[in-house]
Amino acid sequence: MSFMGFVLSVFALASALGVVSMRNPLYSAFWLVVHLFAIAGLYAVLEAHFLAVSQIVVYAGAIMVLVLFVLMLLNLKTEDGRGPGLPRSCVAVVAGGVAMMAALPPLVDCCRRLNPIELSDAFRRSEGSVAAIGTELYGKYAAQFELSSIVLLIGVVGAVMLSKRKNPTLGPRPGGIFAGGKQ
Repeated sequence: MSFMGFVLSVFALASALGVVSMRNPLYSAFWLVVHLFAIAGLYAVLEAHFLAVSQIVVYAGAIMVLVLFVLMLLNLKTEDGRGPGLPRSCVAVVAGGVAMMAALPPLVDCCRRLNPIELSDAFRRSEGSVAAIGTELYGKYAAQFELSSIVLLIGVVGAVMLSKRKNPTLGPRPGGIFAGGKQ
């Protein structure tokens, strides 16, 4: 791996830690933008330029605008200082370690079975062109592509519904133009 790849990996790791450690959801979303740009840089270092550009346009652009729109719509405040507590944190760390140890042997076995010559031949055949990616995406994976857009739509509708719910303690303002009063 090149020096630039190493630097971008450090940025990606640091920004990912920033995403999960921020108490303010808006700051977490901004760290996610930095992370997405670092991942796009890694794609560029690996000479997958189409993936790098689509990462920036689709994820760092369109999806993050959607996320920020939902965050602003929900008007989330900063999380209070109370954490999950020591027992829950210990259980989470142990569960994560067990999941990692369960996933590690199959991954190592899969990596050992990879043949670099076969991979380079497959890479030469596909070449990662826009036409090859479009054929795969809209041919073989068309249903998954459309389902992901439906999931995003459901998330936005749910956020709008949550933000529009009425607070029973607050009523209409007396004398306002929307309450039938005169101005």
